[in-house]
Amino acid sequence: MGDINSEIDGIAEGLARKQDELDLILRDSRAVIRLAAQAITIMHNDGDAKQTMAELSKKVAALKSADADFRNTTLQAYQEYAEAAIFSSIKTSGVIPDRESVGVDDEAYLMGMMDCVGELKREVTERLGAGDLESAERYFGEMRSIFDATRSMRFAEAVLRGFRRKQDTARIQLENAASDILSFKNRFTK
Repeated sequence: MGDINSEIDGIAEGLARKQDELDLILRDSRAVIRLAAQAITIMHNDGDAKQTMAELSKKVAALKSADADFRNTTLQAYQEYAEAAIFSSIKTSGVIPDRESVGVDDEAYLMGMMDCVGELKREVTERLGAGDLESAERYFGEMRSIFDATRSMRFAEAVLRGFRRKQDTARIQLENAASDILSFKNRFTK
């Protein structure tokens, strides 16, 4: 048998490199999550988020090139990016983008899409507050499209972790938005 100390030292060096990689991945994931939140805030305030979205896309591309061993660690970052990208597309062009154009995997796309329902609900609320029923109904239509498209998806938690909870949340947000629109119509269209 060889020298166990040198064997352990070699393993420790490899794990130390992996730890350093993880530290960078965690830092970059947090940066993506922060930028996604900033982009969404800018869009909610009717600002131009193109520059922030471009920076966000670059950070996501860099993260993807380095995360091979840490996929579970980066999923939330990709999910937040997907949410921002989907919301941006709906706000700027009225189109729900496909997974390929968002550039994330299936799980991040679906989770980001379900989170986007909450952003659309906020837009409904803000538009109604501004007296803009037409825009509120348009955002509500996008919420309904997302929910209807994903309504029949039923997978085990081990396959799509957290999706059922996000579906339930989206359903509640959709119902609340419908109620808000109906209340608005009853108050202001008589």
